[in-house]
Amino acid sequence: MAIGLLRVKGTIDIGQFWPEGSSDADTAKIIVNITPTGFKFRPHPGANFRTTNAFRDAIVIGRVRKRAIDNKGRITVRLQGIDAPELHYRPPSHLTDRGGRTPEQRERYLEVNEEYRQYLAETATFKLVKLLERDGRDPLPCTVETAVDFPDEVFDCYGRFVGDIHVSIQGADYNVNRWLVERGLAFPAFYNSMSEDEIRALRVAGDRAWAADRYVWLHLADYVGSLDWDLEYRRPSHDPVYVEADDLGDVVVPKLFRRLAKWEINRYAGMIASGFWSYVEGCGDDCYLTDEFLEQPSSAPLYGLHEFLDIDGFLRVWPEELVFRESDSRLIRPGGGEVRW
Repeated sequence: MAIGLLRVKGTIDIGQFWPEGSSDADTAKIIVNITPTGFKFRPHPGANFRTTNAFRDAIVIGRVRKRAIDNKGRITVRLQGIDAPELHYRPPSHLTDRGGRTPEQRERYLEVNEEYRQYLAETATFKLVKLLERDGRDPLPCTVETAVDFPDEVFDCYGRFVGDIHVSIQGADYNVNRWLVERGLAFPAFYNSMSEDEIRALRVAGDRAWAADRYVWLHLADYVGSLDWDLEYRRPSHDPVYVEADDLGDVVVPKLFRRLAKWEINRYAGMIASGFWSYVEGCGDDCYLTDEFLEQPSSAPLYGLHEFLDIDGFLRVWPEELVFRESDSRLIRPGGGEVRW
């Protein structure tokens, strides 16, 4: 597990979040202070932080290819170790026209090609906005931190910086990731890129929320069920009014919700014929049991998510009991060279 620490100074534009904008509770655009001291790295505890220009003009290669820092000086941050209910998930087509999709399949897919959401997604985002607004500053200064040893470990396969966001609000310091989990607005969602300290801190936060029956824990469903086709994303352009009582209902772990939505939409379009369990088996969601991973990170047994899902749709583990294997990504310089500190 990593012993280095990367620290980035920037600001958060609060207006980006729903209902004024489209950002949800666990992914945010962070306007990074691109100065000689914007990014700092410490190779191990006790060492001094030193400025690094490793990410200037760097390109992330994964499932997408994109610049680490966009042309407006921003990074997209995936809040590490958490998964809030989905605010706007559009299930991709299982097949493309080039991949053999028929006109009939395409037509049926487009019939239901919407952005779907889960209950409590609006609540999680709205509550986060209210926290950030307390300080009265917009944009709000922030620090993003992540435990890494090498530049390739910083961004995920979608080009998102994976880390914890820290803010100071009216003199009090907040780790936004932990705050969301402690308030029951997001589930713990661990990956093998995280350090032991990062995992353990979020487990404690999740236990507190569970003990208090807060939000996602009060409404957590262990049975996957079926997609609510009427629960669609309410776009900012439609001027949605948030009412908490209208956003209460059963939620499944967001990763399973995404699998369920894609499976149902594509099954409707005639592009998937298998049952849900078999579909999940084929998704390749490799994971570890958290206790086994913490005990032996390099040799813990590897499982598939489907192994913890009954054939009739019951998930037999709690969210914090699994550590998922992060998909590969790497950083390159514009000319293709290796990115170093």
